[in-house]
Amino acid sequence: MGSLSPKTRNSQVGLYQSGDVDYLIATDAIGMGLNMDINEIYFSNLKKFDGKKTRRLNLVELSQIAGRAGRYKNDGGFGTTGDCENLNSDEIENIEKHHLPETKMIYWRNSSLNFDNPEKLITSLELKPNNKNLIRTNDSLDESVLRHFLKKGANNILYYKNLELLWECCQIPDFEKKAYGQHINIIDKVFQFLTTRKKKIPSSFMKEQLKGLERDHGNVDLLSHRLSNVRTWSYVANKKNWVENSDYWVQLTKNIEDKLSDKLHDELTKSFIDKKISILSRGLKQDLILNTKINENNGIHIDGQFIGELKGLKFLIELTSKTLDTDIKSIKKAARKGVREEINKRVKKIIESQEISIDSSSNIIWKNDPIGRLKKGHNYLSPEIEIIADESIENEAKFKLEEFLKKWFENYINEILGDLINLTKQKTHNQYLRALVFQLYEKNGVIKRNEINNIVKLIPTEERKKLWGMGIKIGRYHIFLPKMLKPKAVEFRISLWKIFHNLSDKNQIPKFGLNFIINSNYEKNFLLLCGFEKFRDYFVRIDILEKLFIKILDCSKDRKFKINSEMMNLLGCTKENFHKLMNYMDYKKSKEEDTYIFKGDRKKVKKFIKFDKKENPFKKLLSLNIK
Repeated sequence: MGSLSPKTRNSQVGLYQSGDVDYLIATDAIGMGLNMDINEIYFSNLKKFDGKKTRRLNLVELSQIAGRAGRYKNDGGFGTTGDCENLNSDEIENIEKHHLPETKMIYWRNSSLNFDNPEKLITSLELKPNNKNLIRTNDSLDESVLRHFLKKGANNILYYKNLELLWECCQIPDFEKKAYGQHINIIDKVFQFLTTRKKKIPSSFMKEQLKGLERDHGNVDLLSHRLSNVRTWSYVANKKNWVENSDYWVQLTKNIEDKLSDKLHDELTKSFIDKKISILSRGLKQDLILNTKINENNGIHIDGQFIGELKGLKFLIELTSKTLDTDIKSIKKAARKGVREEINKRVKKIIESQEISIDSSSNIIWKNDPIGRLKKGHNYLSPEIEIIADESIENEAKFKLEEFLKKWFENYINEILGDLINLTKQKTHNQYLRALVFQLYEKNGVIKRNEINNIVKLIPTEERKKLWGMGIKIGRYHIFLPKMLKPKAVEFRISLWKIFHNLSDKNQIPKFGLNFIINSNYEKNFLLLCGFEKFRDYFVRIDILEKLFIKILDCSKDRKFKINSEMMNLLGCTKENFHKLMNYMDYKKSKEEDTYIFKGDRKKVKKFIKFDKKENPFKKLLSLNIK
């Protein structure tokens, strides 16, 4: 009850006060000031989880809860129920006679803070009270967040110049009880906006944060999640001069909060009145110390009740189980305590074994389950890696996994796309060679010969030899990287390209082994990336095209050549399609049947493929003067 929004809590209380229900089941938060017409208070458990450990309620807490009964209007009573242990006689007597231990210590924190510099601010926060009856609290979330930012931004003048504002941002409450990192990200984003020239959180950002939160469908857990989110942004909207058009956002967040509160009340009412609380959920509310086991099939059981499974490093709760309808959030909390150790073990196994791979959806896979995914980076060959793991994973384990995956991916991409990546590392003094290499990299390993032939001609012969060492082939129609046309390289390169450009799977890579495509719906540029050249409505693989050119050259006599089955088999097309292709490629048809006139100058082509004169082996053989 203590985590509910004020409106939802009051609505739940109203059910009892109106007489619609005879009993109200609540957490120990009922002792925090709910004044209702309660006649009897019954404890279902004398233990509670205080944020650190499960402990027994002390006498003051017992008295505070039991004191809800009667409230000076009636002679109320209290007791225990179910499997709860009994109160001892001394406790009962002290509660009834209000004989409570004297409060000797109360928590205190310095309110007179020094914002001259970070050191003085921390010192003023750590200041101990002069009064012996006061004790400083050490577990405040805002202090922890502040220390994080000051440590993170040790050289960040923006933090130092706006210490008071930073401290104010650190006090944004975490209603949703997010993972620590998520809460910090929200605070950091708010602070960054407030330190811009406008010193306002833009309406576009508020709109994005509230997107989808107004939806009032879903179970109790989903509604609570949205409601907690809205409460955070309601707090931000109500801060003076923080948000653009603040009046609008104050009203909007209030409306959404009221709407979700009403819906959550309805769902809680249905669950509370119409359904019996499951044994598992009841046990969770009572103790939170439960026996969690993970079987060989990754199934997670709490006290014998199946509640979900561990897929890779991600805990997936079984939402279809009837026993989970009443308290999904508690079940998640209980389960994650049990799986945290297993997740840390799995991270260690992943790093040690290195038995991971990348699937067709760009997920990093371990034992058939995703543990990470590739995301858009600063260029398509440098994607970022997002860890897919449960929020219960320890920070140290997550950091080790991230570092391992980065190093593993670097080796993986170099193994498959090394020739393309290495183009950026080539060092040459020849400006034309540098220009060719640069353009080849920019064109993803394939350039049409006619687009860059003017540069190729200017590259000296000695420098041109270096291209082979780089894995570059100068063909009749294209300059390309042959290894980048291999199936694995094409598939991986295309997947990275789609990630970077946020492309759908609309265009699929042509089936490998297919050298000739007719009437394709593919985009020209996409197929060029896949290694295919377009001739009107025909597409031919680039490396096969070069082989075809060599065969035509070899079969040419007096600039004429006759098509043969070997040429057609190379492409995998019919004789009719081959004739059309020849026309598309501007070969002139001869009067002789199946014969075409070679458009290139054979001598020039021979000169292109001949050995360099200096390297001619026959010339060297003659120079030896062997008799």
